[in-house]
Amino acid sequence: MDWDALFGDDYDYFDLPDLTPELSEKEASSMVALGGFEPEMDLLDAPCGHGRHANVLASRGYRVVGIDRDERFLAMARSEAGEMGVQVDYRRVDLRDMSFEAEFDAAVSWYSSFGYFDDETDRDILRRYRRALRPGGRFLLDMHSPYRHIPSVLANHEMHVDILRRGPDMAVDIQELDAEASRYYAEKITIRDGKAERARYSVRMFTAPEILEWFRAAGFSQARVMNESGGTFTVSSRRLVVLGTA
Repeated sequence: MDWDALFGDDYDYFDLPDLTPELSEKEASSMVALGGFEPEMDLLDAPCGHGRHANVLASRGYRVVGIDRDERFLAMARSEAGEMGVQVDYRRVDLRDMSFEAEFDAAVSWYSSFGYFDDETDRDILRRYRRALRPGGRFLLDMHSPYRHIPSVLANHEMHVDILRRGPDMAVDIQELDAEASRYYAEKITIRDGKAERARYSVRMFTAPEILEWFRAAGFSQARVMNESGGTFTVSSRRLVVLGTA
């Protein structure tokens, strides 16, 4: 996983313009509705990225701890929190090193931020989310649907390709699905000011029964799946959302 290449200056240039304050507000509202979160809860946002959800949730009365491995993102998050006049406890912590013990009423992993390591590591991360919660606490996990890109993969020589343009520049995301591993292997190529950069990553895809088994194995007493609006998860759903209860 080429973290620095994926989330460096090219990320700011190509991706950040689409992550508007309006979108962050809308997604924070979705989190609250799907998770059944109540104001003044202690909430963990992990990974929090550049704080676009954590700061909104803090503005709505949640006591938020945001963790991320990227100090640059954390600096951006703290700066925005200052501009908004909100308090968020931002900490530099890798998901693989989370060591919280029954400190939160809720936790969120949003915007396809889970599944980037091998299965053993990802299972361990899921157990760490569970240990971070108090009894009855809720963990909300948002991921791509495993079925989302399959029509494109079948139609395009077993590849799904996304192209994002910014004037004369472009970012090309090429994904190939390993059906046996249930994992997309991807390469992101950015062409900016005539210079090309490449970054590789892979992400695990889950069917509903499989991710529910993972939640049970991680120690959650209950777990259910839904689509991005809280309805029934189907092959047409854009997102796979899981709500687990400690």
